[in-house]
Amino acid sequence: MASYTSLYRKYRPDTFDKMLGQKHIIKTLSNTILAGKISHAYLFTGTRGTGKTSTAKIFAKAINCLSPLADGSPCGECEVCKALSSPNNMDILEMDAASNNSVDDIRDLIEKVKYVPVASKYKVYIIDEVHMLTMQAFNALLKTLEEPPEHTVFILATTEVHKLPQTILSRCMRFDFRLLSTSELTDYLMKIFDKEGREYQKEAIRAIAEAGDGSVRDMLSVADMCLSYTSEKLTYEDVLEVLGASSPKLVVELCAAIIDHNAKKALEVTDKIISLGKSVALLARDVSKMMRAMLYVLNCSNANSFLSLPKDIFDSLVAISNDTDNGTLVRIIEIFVNIENELRVSASPMITLEMSVVKACDLTIDLDGDTVIRRLKDVEAKIRTMAKHLGDSDELKLDLGEVWGYLLNTVKAGGSQQAYTCAAGITGESLSFDNGVLYIKIDSEKNLPVIRQYVKQFESIIRKRYFEITGVEISFFDKEKALNNDVKKVQDLFDEEMVNIINSKNIES
Repeated sequence: MASYTSLYRKYRPDTFDKMLGQKHIIKTLSNTILAGKISHAYLFTGTRGTGKTSTAKIFAKAINCLSPLADGSPCGECEVCKALSSPNNMDILEMDAASNNSVDDIRDLIEKVKYVPVASKYKVYIIDEVHMLTMQAFNALLKTLEEPPEHTVFILATTEVHKLPQTILSRCMRFDFRLLSTSELTDYLMKIFDKEGREYQKEAIRAIAEAGDGSVRDMLSVADMCLSYTSEKLTYEDVLEVLGASSPKLVVELCAAIIDHNAKKALEVTDKIISLGKSVALLARDVSKMMRAMLYVLNCSNANSFLSLPKDIFDSLVAISNDTDNGTLVRIIEIFVNIENELRVSASPMITLEMSVVKACDLTIDLDGDTVIRRLKDVEAKIRTMAKHLGDSDELKLDLGEVWGYLLNTVKAGGSQQAYTCAAGITGESLSFDNGVLYIKIDSEKNLPVIRQYVKQFESIIRKRYFEITGVEISFFDKEKALNNDVKKVQDLFDEEMVNIINSKNIES
């Protein structure tokens, strides 16, 4: 049986055009190769799994290739490329500074630098995790790095560039590798799954890409586990099982309880999720991610194009988001993000989580400075609104056109087209305000079921700004029936008088 090759090794790029992202770096290196302006030292820095070592290997071959491609990549066909592809080649040497970090290791490397290349123009030294070198080792490397032999090129790679001495940094051409976006990772992983001949749900691929946190290697490691988990079509639920993440439906249920300020329900759902064997830290992370998704739902009309959530989960978030606002969501996210640090030192992680859940349900007990300031601003806004509507008398004065205009703008910003269309069909003449209740009269009975669907949403939006409105009620107003009643009243009033007039006219004639 042939040994299995992991995805990140199988799909390691060997030319610049196969590199994912990092266009700013690839373009500069390509131009350097094509122009023949090769520097003596390069520094590749950035987060793990972003392509530093892969780029270093491609670049090392490219500067020695006899017939580089149009973008500067090694051709892979010439004698030099074939020689450098051999694991026994002596012209591209890799050194792991994590395990070879002493001054003696560097002195041994300096001795080897003197020897000319065997089969190529340049002898390339790739030193990975270079920040692990001791200060004595850096000092030993310094002189050689500053004035190396003409046939020598150094490529230093590190994830912690701040640990390098300034004397080393100033002697290198530096390139900063960035994390990749979720959409870039998703597109790349779908191509790999297609090549592997594996079926998948797009939501599952998106979940794997998000788990990679911008790292190609981390994403492919998760993808390897997912492919081993099932030989059938990879589903969103499969990926969640592999990651140990909480059921999204239960997380949505927990978020709904928090938004509804229902601490009892929130604690019950929390206990249910943890009893399924889920990690406390992972649950906190899942809640903060779901609340983040709700921010997109609340502010972006095309939110699911960014989120790629299953339809039922997305629809649930849309329904929940109608009862909250940006300020509340941001503070709840802060609470659950902050407890990740607390959990590392907590003797009772479950208690820490439960306290955070209750605090998120009732932000009035949250003594965070930003929360207190936000609550004071809300009070100030309500006072200003009261002063505006009271005027010089004690009687509340509401501009119903302004109230409905505010509602229309808010619903439109929320991205619910049907709710906006429904609200836009209601005119100022249909509105009245009495004893704290905003009444809406509808003259088309067929529109009643549609409008009733959004009454609670409209009431929630209006009451957040107009505190004097305590409720919203809808009634059906039959115009034709009302008109007939008015006509009958007129007839009842004038019929007897009309008979007398007619009779008098007959007598005169």
